[in-house]
Amino acid sequence: MALLTHRDPQVIGTALARWIEARDSRDDVTLVDATHPSTGWSSETVLVDLAWSNRVHEFVVRLAPPTTGTFRDYDLTAQFVAQRAAAAAGVPIADPELVTDEQWIGVPFIVMPRVRGHIIGEVAALDPWLTARTDDERARVHEHFVGTLAATHGAEIPGTDVPVRDNAAEITFWAQYLEWSSGGSPLPALVRALEWCRDHQPATEAAPVLLWGDVRLGNVIFGDDLRPTAVLDWDMTSIGAREHDVAWYTMLESTMRALVGRSLPGFPDRDGTVAQYEAASGHTLRDFSWYETLALLRSTAIMARIGYLHRDAGLRSPLPIEDNPLLELLAARVASERMRE
Repeated sequence: MALLTHRDPQVIGTALARWIEARDSRDDVTLVDATHPSTGWSSETVLVDLAWSNRVHEFVVRLAPPTTGTFRDYDLTAQFVAQRAAAAAGVPIADPELVTDEQWIGVPFIVMPRVRGHIIGEVAALDPWLTARTDDERARVHEHFVGTLAATHGAEIPGTDVPVRDNAAEITFWAQYLEWSSGGSPLPALVRALEWCRDHQPATEAAPVLLWGDVRLGNVIFGDDLRPTAVLDWDMTSIGAREHDVAWYTMLESTMRALVGRSLPGFPDRDGTVAQYEAASGHTLRDFSWYETLALLRSTAIMARIGYLHRDAGLRSPLPIEDNPLLELLAARVASERMRE
């Protein structure tokens, strides 16, 4: 998502034009257009069209939100380093450049060429481009997506800048998130779910890998050949157990199926996705149900944070904070896990 509170895109576009002129020793760069692609509460994204040498050049600028957002911190360096590491492993990215000199916009930013293609909507089962494909084509889209995730996990782990969190540190991170995101009054259902996750951490965990973080079909640009041409949105990147990434995707998809009541023919179910990932990566996922429970807790906590931000801004939230169907799904999952103990 982009932001409901954001900077003037024309100001960002003008600043980018000046930066291009300084970087390339030019004096003929002009601003054609600058817009925000959508509204929401994550990193700020601005689409900027610049012209020089009788040609229009399309860019995407990413920067931390100007006010409080979904997360406390937005580490652009970590996002940049993670994308470069993924690219070296063959993962398609948008060729970002990190600009830390604050003279241009007042804060660091990432600029990249705009990659054209198909971006799937929040609900894959309702996306027009996907629903227009055949079952076989959708199966290929999913296979390429999972293969790209496996390639990300095969990247060489950066030596610095990307946060490293084992499962214990991950639990601590989200405990702190619940307190911060709610202003010190986290929802009891989230607290109980986190306590269950803390008490049932796997005895061992897999060797750490580079994690994408926000693993969603909507964070990938697909080409006409049904293959990813750019993997987007690395706000949540870290280094940890590979199960976190796969569980994030399977839980988001199962949650959407529960809320929307439909799935896409050609897409595998949860077990099929796990099998597809294991075949592509050569690694067996361990204690996967625990990781899925934590993933559902994490995504529900983020949606609660978005609810708080809407409330504080006097706006209607996409989902209610307390009477949230995601909280019901999370409570039911934890109850089911307790029955299996």
